[in-house]
Amino acid sequence: MTEKTADEYNINTEIFGFHIPSGENIRIIDSRDIAKFYPQRKRNTNKGDYGSANIVAGSDKYIGAAALAVEAALKSGCGYVKLTTTEKAKHALVVKYPQVIYLDDCDLTSQAIAIGMGCGVSSGLYDAIDFLTKNYSGTLIIDADGLNSAAKYGLDILKGSTCRIILTPHLKEFSRMTGKSVSEISQKPVNYAQEFARQFGVIMLLKGAASIITDGNEIAINISGTTALAKGGSGDMLSGYIAGSVARGLSPFDAAVCSAHTLGISAEISSQQKTDYCATARDILNNLHLAVKRLTGKL
Repeated sequence: MTEKTADEYNINTEIFGFHIPSGENIRIIDSRDIAKFYPQRKRNTNKGDYGSANIVAGSDKYIGAAALAVEAALKSGCGYVKLTTTEKAKHALVVKYPQVIYLDDCDLTSQAIAIGMGCGVSSGLYDAIDFLTKNYSGTLIIDADGLNSAAKYGLDILKGSTCRIILTPHLKEFSRMTGKSVSEISQKPVNYAQEFARQFGVIMLLKGAASIITDGNEIAINISGTTALAKGGSGDMLSGYIAGSVARGLSPFDAAVCSAHTLGISAEISSQQKTDYCATARDILNNLHLAVKRLTGKL
């Protein structure tokens, strides 16, 4: 990665909530370096060339989580988006998203599976994640209730997995996973995220005003975005976009970096249009194309 080091920035702890330590493995993500994650698509290609993302999300109570994750995946550039959800959610979403493939079970042939958004904390969800960590060979993104279920029933399922794992907690979810208070984590989030990623062999995307992406060694800090993202649905979109980005060919680490920064830029555009107060998750989804245009120099 070619992003600038933290030493090259005057990071204001008051703005981002924590001090970003300096070090050769720590980089602040620079928009100028994101264009490489959006290469020019060749004319002579088909949907099979851009991979498959399986979103496992939603419940009868939280249908919207599935909708947000699915739409973000659809706008990521991948070839197929598949949704595993409840029958009620399927019936609610099929007309709005007719291009999505609706499934009863997880598709283990997909390059990426994102699970947990709006599913509800349960032993059943935990068992599904446990099955995937032992039988899936792609990239598994675990978010929301997937993280909360792992925290409740046991984190050991993350160790020795057959798949690559990306975790996307916010501070409260990370607190449940580590047993440490939010205030304690907030003092040194970079250190805690790196330590957790190293211990469990995962990629950690710890969400916040400045989001931390680490594989236990390399650390990237994303500072794009606005408080428009501090609303329900932002994490659902992020997980869907990561899944689609992995499916179309990015490495898990690069997909996390690209997705966090792209959604942050879309939030900035949305806030400019409607203010931080009035911009919604729908606005951020609707402006993703403008974010990609800006990042690729086409806007």
